[in-house]
Amino acid sequence: MSIQFNMNTQKAIESVIWVIQSGESNMYNVWKILFSAEKYHLNNYASPITGDSYVAMEFGTVPSWLYDASKIKRQGIGFFRDGNTLFAERAPMLDYLSESDVEALNYGFSEYAGLDFKAVREKNHKEPAWEKNYALRGYNDSAPIPFEDIIEEDWLVEDLTLLAKNMVL
Repeated sequence: MSIQFNMNTQKAIESVIWVIQSGESNMYNVWKILFSAEKYHLNNYASPITGDSYVAMEFGTVPSWLYDASKIKRQGIGFFRDGNTLFAERAPMLDYLSESDVEALNYGFSEYAGLDFKAVREKNHKEPAWEKNYALRGYNDSAPIPFEDIIEEDWLVEDLTLLAKNMVL
């Protein structure tokens, strides 16, 4: 049995908008900030921020639903993409983000914001979850990253395997 969360798409959108409004709009950096924030929140608060699933791609960790949403060439969900730049259409609705969510987002922001492409790639490619799963992709462009590979404590993996699907994010 694997850990599966019910994704909160609104929190995911608000998290992206928060990162953009905080000063990082490069899509590549934004995805790594979110991964770092999710990892921090999982390991410190036993829950993710958004529940979005991550994949290991050539240039690092990517939130699956958010990445797909960014490909839509229309405005309206709160942010949009032009090339590799993300633009916020509004301020984040902070009522959707808890104090610990913002703490984790700040952590991710401090890890990746403002870094150039090479520095982000090198840092993110050292993530054990990316290393393990990218190597398993075979002929595919990406491979899923199980939450179990992001969590650092065995006891937490055991607990979340039983509880995650019933959590409200």
